[in-house]
Amino acid sequence: MSWAPFNSIINNHDIMYNIKEQETYINRPEYIEEQLEELELKIMNAYTYQDTITINYYHNHKSLSITGNINKIDAIYKKIKINNINISFFDIISVN
Repeated sequence: MSWAPFNSIINNHDIMYNIKEQETYINRPEYIEEQLEELELKIMNAYTYQDTITINYYHNHKSLSITGNINKIDAIYKKIKINNINISFFDIISVN
């Protein structure tokens, strides 16, 4: 094994990266009935009028954002399709 003077710096970098990743973790949103109705109304209006919207949603403990037109609403499985990405209605954080 050769001497690696900067090995500890690389390991510290990995540790700091992991800490920053954990700090950005979020939990799946939980809503009361009125909040769900408000989200549903915004989504239905955007779908009906083909408005461009921005949806912030939960995915793997992170908040992601997507902008586009809603292509499909699946009422049975409670999912929407926007820009060919399926998003569960229960993962939606906000709609703008």
